[in-house]
Amino acid sequence: MKKFLAAGFVLILFLSACSELMTAGEDTPQPQFISSPVTEYTLPEATEGTPEIAETTMPAPDDLDRSCSEASGVIETYEIPWKDELLTGRIYLPPCYGSDPDQEYPTLYMLHGATETDQQWDDLGLDEWADTLISGKEISPLIIIMPREITWIILPENPFGDHLVTAIIPWIDSHYQTLEDRDFRAIGGMSRGGNWAVRLGLLHWGLFGSIGAHSTPLFLGDLKRVPGWVEIIPTSQTPRILMDIGQDDNNLSDVEALHQSLLDQEIPHEWRMYPGLHDEHYWKSHLEEYLKWYSAGWADQ
Repeated sequence: MKKFLAAGFVLILFLSACSELMTAGEDTPQPQFISSPVTEYTLPEATEGTPEIAETTMPAPDDLDRSCSEASGVIETYEIPWKDELLTGRIYLPPCYGSDPDQEYPTLYMLHGATETDQQWDDLGLDEWADTLISGKEISPLIIIMPREITWIILPENPFGDHLVTAIIPWIDSHYQTLEDRDFRAIGGMSRGGNWAVRLGLLHWGLFGSIGAHSTPLFLGDLKRVPGWVEIIPTSQTPRILMDIGQDDNNLSDVEALHQSLLDQEIPHEWRMYPGLHDEHYWKSHLEEYLKWYSAGWADQ
């Protein structure tokens, strides 16, 4: 009888300890990933600050020249006269760009945050990450365009979106060795830049095969416009969409509203939540992940 009582006492202590552990787990939010009804993705377990990236990478195009001996690309600036304005920004060209006049490259348009400039991407180290991943053969060489938004006036008076679509993209395609098919052109941005990426990527879906929305609350009124935008996109032409956010970002509820809207409309997209705030530390710690995701969109085309 004493043995049974002792065993019962041990069992009660064990269950109590398990209950405390479960409660503690509930108090600490963990990184989340919710796939759309169509998209399947397994997110590697993330840690505070810098997430771990999956070891597997998409295969590079078969015709990719692997004989390049350069370890780093170059940054150029551009100036495009447009009506009564001068459109400016910077361009990342991958290692050995121009050595083969027949080699064409995918393009990634990355848009900076509010009150910042194209310098923000350089400060975060986007080009260094591109060098590292390309040299390590983890992603294919690409061209990254970082336009500068020079005014912060509200829509629809703000001409930045029109400039990008009607002036910058055609100029880039005519001056650089780009793959002009929309499957090889992506657009993304952080914060306000992500607002532009979602708006332009959905409105001009014929131009972009992938959209990256990093900590993106959307412009005022755009959440209500999203259903109308996606309704006219042919199912086979729906862009790849990535949304990510820090769980302590003050725009979390707005970003979750966009995520839910896409779920309600059964629009395939990837949703990732990590520890972090709405700040450069968060975005800097995810640049590797962003570049791998964009590159995966054209690696098997």
